[in-house]
Amino acid sequence: MASIFTRIRERQVPAKIFYEDDDVIVIADHRPKDSVHLLLIPREEYPTFYETPPEVLDMLDQTAKKVAEMLGISDHFRILINNGYGQEIFHVHYHLMSNRGRDKLKFLEEN
Repeated sequence: MASIFTRIRERQVPAKIFYEDDDVIVIADHRPKDSVHLLLIPREEYPTFYETPPEVLDMLDQTAKKVAEMLGISDHFRILINNGYGQEIFHVHYHLMSNRGRDKLKFLEEN
């Protein structure tokens, strides 16, 4: 069965989408731990960090930079990756969090 993230990507499950392109979708975490709490999710499913090809991890890194710049928080954010421990959804993803940038947090359906 496809993960919840794949179902979100396929628009079978609603989500607040901040950014997307051919490789990644960026959504709001439904249980945010900070003012800005986004999930950066590759379109391809990889269960864990260690099962994810290096080029996909590099793409997630580049997406994190792009999103941080879009929000004006390139000097003030953190990234969290759970690998087994603490991982609730086995589709690799980055958590990008900050207590700044909320004023620039606009979702695609709001535009």
